[in-house]
Amino acid sequence: MQSVVAESTQQMLRPGKCTDIYYPDGETARKQCFATTVNTRFRQDFSNLGGGSSTLMIPPSNGVQDIVATLVMPGVSAPAGLALSRGWGYSLIKSINYRIGGSTDYSITGAQCLQNALRQMPDAKARDDLFNFGGEECRDADLASQNTAFVYLALPWCVPSSEGKLPPLPTDLLTQGVQIRIELNDIASIFSINTPQGAATAPAPPSALSSAWFTVQQLALQNQGDALARRIDMTSHALSYPVEFVQSEIAIPLQNAAGPQSVSLTGFRSGEVKSIEVFLTKGSDTAAGTKQLNAWYAPTDVQLSYAGQLFARFDSTSGSLWNLVNSRQAPLVGGSQLEYVAGTGYTSDPVNYSWLSLPFSQTYTSETAHSMYVAGMPITNGIVNLTLTTPSAAPDWTLHVSYVYNSVLVFSQGTAEFAF
Repeated sequence: MQSVVAESTQQMLRPGKCTDIYYPDGETARKQCFATTVNTRFRQDFSNLGGGSSTLMIPPSNGVQDIVATLVMPGVSAPAGLALSRGWGYSLIKSINYRIGGSTDYSITGAQCLQNALRQMPDAKARDDLFNFGGEECRDADLASQNTAFVYLALPWCVPSSEGKLPPLPTDLLTQGVQIRIELNDIASIFSINTPQGAATAPAPPSALSSAWFTVQQLALQNQGDALARRIDMTSHALSYPVEFVQSEIAIPLQNAAGPQSVSLTGFRSGEVKSIEVFLTKGSDTAAGTKQLNAWYAPTDVQLSYAGQLFARFDSTSGSLWNLVNSRQAPLVGGSQLEYVAGTGYTSDPVNYSWLSLPFSQTYTSETAHSMYVAGMPITNGIVNLTLTTPSAAPDWTLHVSYVYNSVLVFSQGTAEFAF
């Protein structure tokens, strides 16, 4: 029945489709077409616990949604003088390589994995919780019993939140499985080690994990007849699966300068860049006996230009505010600063670790990646220049840069490949 109430000025002038939000109908309600069940029963142990590489092989069967690496540090009989910083599980990972079916092999670092996961969290509390799950801070007696880190693998199809969650990676369209290889750093390299007062030598940290394994969250169709390959000939058709692709990071040593300095960013692949993610590290944070793992610093007075055109200008420390208003949270996570006091042991103070996102794409938050495509900037033969200021003049500042791209995984003929 047509409403007899006259339209208001707002009804007439506002753009948009008239939608009934009083009564449920096909315009305002959606329903799942193919029933699924979720499970986390797929588990595979690491083959190397003292460093080196371990490979996860996921056979082509169900949809793959999330992957967590669990790392268990053994207890130490004489732990005085030892400590682990918060998020130590991510610091233990040197690199993560992944291949989907017969696709090209790609890699990210442990730090990229952490930063990618943190920036996708829906709020600050969830972000800090995820960081803490990656390994709680352990000091002295805390290390007498085993400690566990749960590391979320932020791969292109994995989003660590129900907000923006992607559909599962459809491995049922593959004839080869998904391969993920994690390379660990030396176990002892992530420990803070100091000689306790009255002791002749420094304590010895563990040389290997006591155990480690991958856990995969999968989605299974309740009726296998609903599988796409059962309904459509995938030898002559293709499925496009939109993702966000993070290119392997570039580390750039910086000058020993207190004022602004410029660097040229290179190594872009052909495609649309959505954003450039940056953070600083300081060599002395991990060179001494007391290590500050995952200590990241955001540069200040940032200017980003491409082909002579200025895109991002973050005067002073305003970059954090601009990142906040363009997302759900400020670009930082709650960490802690370790200090060793002779005769007392370790103490720690809360501190924030921060980074910056330099966007090219318009801000848009969608339910899934399939809901909205937002264009990035094609970087071709131009030069991207970045001007920044470090927190202090020092010879050991390093700039870490990640390029984030729009991408589509194309599934066809039993394999998959990224298209940019």
